[in-house]
Amino acid sequence: MRTNRWLLALSVLLCIALTSCGAPSAGPGQPKTIKVGALYPLSGELAQIGDNVRNGLVLAVEDINAAGGIRSMGGAKIELVFGDTQGKPDVGVSEVDRLVQQEGVVAIIGCYQSAVTIPATQEAERLQVPFIVDIAVANKITERGFRWVFRVGPKADSYAADQVAFLKDLPSLGGPEIRKVALLHEDTDWGQSTAEAQKRFLKEAGIEVLTEVTYPANAADLTTEVSKAAATNPDAILTVTYLNDAVLITQAREKLGLKNILFMDTAGGTIDPEYIQRLGSAADGMLTVVEFSKFAKGSAELNERYRARFGEDMTGNSVHSYQAGLVLADALERAGTTEKNALRDAIARTDMSGEKVVLPSGRVQFGEDGQNRFARLYVVQIQKGELMPVWPPAVATAKIQFGQ
Repeated sequence: MRTNRWLLALSVLLCIALTSCGAPSAGPGQPKTIKVGALYPLSGELAQIGDNVRNGLVLAVEDINAAGGIRSMGGAKIELVFGDTQGKPDVGVSEVDRLVQQEGVVAIIGCYQSAVTIPATQEAERLQVPFIVDIAVANKITERGFRWVFRVGPKADSYAADQVAFLKDLPSLGGPEIRKVALLHEDTDWGQSTAEAQKRFLKEAGIEVLTEVTYPANAADLTTEVSKAAATNPDAILTVTYLNDAVLITQAREKLGLKNILFMDTAGGTIDPEYIQRLGSAADGMLTVVEFSKFAKGSAELNERYRARFGEDMTGNSVHSYQAGLVLADALERAGTTEKNALRDAIARTDMSGEKVVLPSGRVQFGEDGQNRFARLYVVQIQKGELMPVWPPAVATAKIQFGQ
């Protein structure tokens, strides 16, 4: 029988700061269970996504408890107490109050939507309870000078930053030097704000933006827009899409014969399973940043266990909630107490690496703003209908195919 390396890694993790791996006997006042809030949209339009994020945290807690619980507290087990935001900011705030003041949770993990996470974390800050944001990307979340809020995953700027970092790395990966690009994006806040970040990071990298072409997200054909972007002779075209426009852009790319230009998306429609289903082989060669890949080095076994437990593959959402659970367990182990100030300080001192980290960078460390300094994304390329990780090199399992 193959030994499960995740449980082995967790056993090592939960022995941190102990003189031996034997669980100490529970001392006076040590809890048998540690209540942790899990706050997600479990009903309403986002319930399916909420279930997916919640399940990542559920698996993490099951792994932690199976590996001996929090050993510095006599093997205390973590008990998740769920809150349902219903996808509504005001409900998220009231659920924070309930979880802290009625349920007595020592920390909260959540809660997917930035629009809900922003006020929910503000309430946690007011109550002075640690809040670990697993996946919610608004820059503002960790830019308000809060002491009790920490984010494991990337922020909005990270998507553009990692796109540009990848473009700079291309020559070392056997690709061309990228000196000039065209921007092509839908015209809602998602497309506009992402393009602004792209322009900022491209300028810092010395890469010229030749043109910026926008279009309505509900466009019926984008051949003209793709042609305009390509007419400037860019080395790459960076896109910001939803599903339908991602399909239209790729169809135009195929129709216009633009396989010599690198197309790169921003975790938009190109990562929707329906994108490949609708396009078939025409999707091959498209690149995008993405939060998780089941094909990345070190991810397959975790994904297999998640699929066996919940009947579906992990996503960027569920893998970040899984990581958030490990981060909290690590902090509880080092703190040796649920006293909120000690726990908050232990979270702030987090510095995890190696097999304890399932994210692309292999490291979690919080800055003074509470943002994970090492939050990164994968770059994947669609190859034979699969999203294959090609960057960062440490976790890549495929080489980039050019001219596809």
